[in-house]
This record gives sequence, C-alpha cells and structure tokens, in this order.
Amino acid sequence: MSKYPKLTVRDTRKYGKGVFAAEPIKKGSVIHVLSGKRLSVYDLVKNINAGKEFIDDPFQIGKKTYLDLDELSRTFNHSCNPSAGIRKTSELFALRDIVAGEEVTYDYSLTVAPTVWSMKCKCGSTSCRKVIGDIRSLTKSQRNAYMHVGAVQRYMREIIKQLDTKSYSIPSYELWALANIQ
Repeated sequence: MSKYPKLTVRDTRKYGKGVFAAEPIKKGSVIHVLSGKRLSVYDLVKNINAGKEFIDDPFQIGKKTYLDLDELSRTFNHSCNPSAGIRKTSELFALRDIVAGEEVTYDYSLTVAPTVWSMKCKCGSTSCRKVIGDIRSLTKSQRNAYMHVGAVQRYMREIIKQLDTKSYSIPSYELWALANIQ
C-alpha cells in the first residue's frame, strides 16, 4: 500500500492533462514528492538551448538547482487558488481537504525566484492573476499567507525575506543564464 493518496492523470478540458485525486485527500497530507534529474543552472541553459526542454519545464529547488521533472511531477498544473502547496524541497501537500475527482494544483509563482520569466494563466479561478510570474508576482500578503501555512520551499524563504526588506537583487548566475538562453 502506498503512503501517498491515489492519483489519476486525465484531460482537464481546459489546458491539457492534469493530476486529479482518485480518493479524498485530507488537509496537510503529503500528496506526492516532485522528482526528477537534478540540474545546475548551467545544465539548464544547455538543455534549453539544445531544445531538450522549455524554459518553463524545470522545477526550481534551490538558488542554482532545478529538477528536470519526471512525467507525473510535470503534469501537476498551476492555479492561483491552489489545492496544494510545496514544502521542504519538493513535497506537494494538501492545503485543504481535496475531494475525489478534484484536480490537484499548486501556485507555480511560489517556486520561481525573481527572473523575467512569465506565462499566461489559464486556471480560471475567481482569484486568477491572469499571468504566472516569479515570486514577485505575488503580493506581500499572498506570500505571507503561503508562509503561514508552510507552503514555501526552503530556498524561497530567504528570498522572500530579502524581497520584503527590499534587499534582494537578481544574482549574477541568473543574469548569466538569461543572457545565454537563445
């Protein structure tokens, strides 16, 4: 018997495939640990330039570290009103009770350190921001609310503190990566 709840992958009828709860999931429960091959920021740039992945595919787990997600992990979609959050490095957990048949989503903006990346949001929630951006696309109160429920990755906590005190600047490795993506 698996320690994680049963999940199913199916069409969302909005934006391709998504991951859905096959059984009820209780608030606070671990749903899945996002996994894949670890990449440095330098390997990431090389893979993007070689056409092996798109800029929005890898999942950031550290200031200079990403995961090239496995297929299931890559299939979880974004929502501006998510049912799940990320804690520790890549542990997806339920922010509230999730009913069987409900899509399991998380807020992508919580996992992206400041950069110039963004994409159009299609989540359709009543609180939709219309654009998925980096951590700065969330208001201070939204970031604080996620911090309060423990839905912020370890590496991102320090970045949020720096953003809140206005002492954050985009690091040189991030600027290098952006300048070298073709």
